Parts: sequence; C-alpha cells; structure tokens
Amino acid sequence: MSEILDHPDASHAESIVFPKDLPWANNYEGGNLLVAQVSEFDCGGIAISVCLSHKIGDGCSVLNFLNDWSRITRGRMTTTLAPKFVGDSIFSSNNYSPIIAPQLLSNVSECVQKRFIFPTTKLDALRAKVAAESGVENPTRAEVVSALLFKCAIKAASSTTTSMLMRRPSKLVHFLNVRSMLKSRLPQSAIGNLLSIFSTTSTNEQDIELPKLKDQVEQNELILEVVESMRKGKKPFEDNNDEYENVYACSNLCKYPDYNVDFGWGQPERVGLPNGPFSFFLKDSKIGGGVDARVMLQKQHMSEFERDDELLQLIS
Repeated sequence: MSEILDHPDASHAESIVFPKDLPWANNYEGGNLLVAQVSEFDCGGIAISVCLSHKIGDGCSVLNFLNDWSRITRGRMTTTLAPKFVGDSIFSSNNYSPIIAPQLLSNVSECVQKRFIFPTTKLDALRAKVAAESGVENPTRAEVVSALLFKCAIKAASSTTTSMLMRRPSKLVHFLNVRSMLKSRLPQSAIGNLLSIFSTTSTNEQDIELPKLKDQVEQNELILEVVESMRKGKKPFEDNNDEYENVYACSNLCKYPDYNVDFGWGQPERVGLPNGPFSFFLKDSKIGGGVDARVMLQKQHMSEFERDDELLQLIS
C-alpha cells in the first residue's frame, strides 16, 4: 500500500481501488445508484471506495452516507437512521436535470491527476497578500487556492502561444453547497443535489492576477438568483461553453469531515478520488489547516502546470 500511496501520479492509488467502468455522466443508466468496493492489500491494509449516482446526491451526500455507515459499523448510532432526502423539494428533477452541470467531459483518458499540498503557513501568507492587494478582507483558503490553480492552468494551456492574450476567454466554474444559504437553512445532513454554481472569466493577462480573480469571486452575486430560477424550473445558465477557450470546474469540500470516517480501524491514511470531470478538487489536508488539491488536466498541460514557479513556491 505504501508503494501505491507514494506513487507520484495521485490517481494511481484511487484507480486501483475504485470500482471500474462506472462513467461519471449524470445520465448513467447502468441501474446501480451506489456501488461500494472493499480492497484488501497483502500488507493488511484496506481501502473502501464508494461511487454514488448524482441521481441521489452530491459530494456532501456521499460523505453523509460514509459517516453514517461507519458509525453504524462501530455501533455508535443512538437513533434510527433517517436520511433527509429533501433535494427534489428544493430543485425539482421534473423540471431540471439532477445536477447543474456545465459541459464537463466524461472522457478522462487523456487527463492526468496530480496532488498538491498547500501548507497552512504558506496559505496564510498568500491570503494576507491577496487581501492587501484586492481590498477584500479574509479571503478563504479555497478562494485563493482555486484562483491560483486557475491562473496556473491558463498559463499552462497558453504556453504554446507567444502571448497570454487569448482569442476566447477561459472560465472557472465553482460548484457551491447551498444548504446553509437558503432562507430555510438546511442541515448538512440533507441528501440531494443541493448545489449551485458561479463562474469567473478571464479574457487577458491582467484578469488572471490573484487579487483580480479573488475580487471577481467576491462580487459574484448570482448564486441566490440561480437557486430561485431553479426553484421555478428554469435553467439558470444558457450560455454555451463553446465560447470559451478552456472551462475549468472546481469542487470544494474543505471543512467536510472526510477524515472522521472510521469503520473501526482508525482514521483513513488518505481520502482521495479517481480521475473525473473536475479540474480542481479541494479538500482539507489530513494534518493542520492546509489544503489538499487534486488537479486534473490534459497531459500536455499538466507538464507545464506542475513547473509553474508561483505554484512551486506555495506547495509543500
């Protein structure tokens, strides 16, 4: 297991223990709404992987399921388990698809995943720098990390051109958990696709400076309007992503209790995910207040991305 966990390709371990041939597409008709796989290693290690259909819920729903499952295994459930399947009452699937999704490609055969750890000390310095230059107080870890990854990805994709000016803009699409944002606040235990999205667009070199990107995120006030439009059964985004040079999707699961999932063997050594349609996947690092970022890019872009000087100065 240690040989797999220390492999430089972050998706190597996940691809071995993750159930095979389960497409990420939302319209998967294979019949299995949830698949779990237990893998045993010769050294005695165990890996548990779960794939939940988006017809049921989102990333928060998966973690709710895993935490409840592990508590049942340890005999820690003091009450009858009663998941709150409220998603369809908020975003009706009769009027809209199971999840708000820009055109995310399910074919990841040409992509590679790398794992980058941003330690707390370097993140604190970056947050302070961005706050001072943008005038935005207390930017979050996820905001500054996603802005940095977006910047580095655009530079990597543009490395074959002679100018950072692009014919078409690039877009960063953020997926956002709206459980605590609705007027009738929902508990984190609510099951469903309780997501919204907002986006940041870059059209020139000045747009990808971190204070500018952070300021765009801070000023984005479309989220609750999107929620309301979906409540009425209307599509919140009609724009065509073909207008963009590159579309990057970011999913942020920081502050989620993924390392609390304990089936009786203690906390997991690592929590990860296989290659999927997201470009950036952010979660808490196991130790401290750092961020564990999984970056999935085309192979030729990744070779440039991981050599970016600004990125290298901020990772452990």
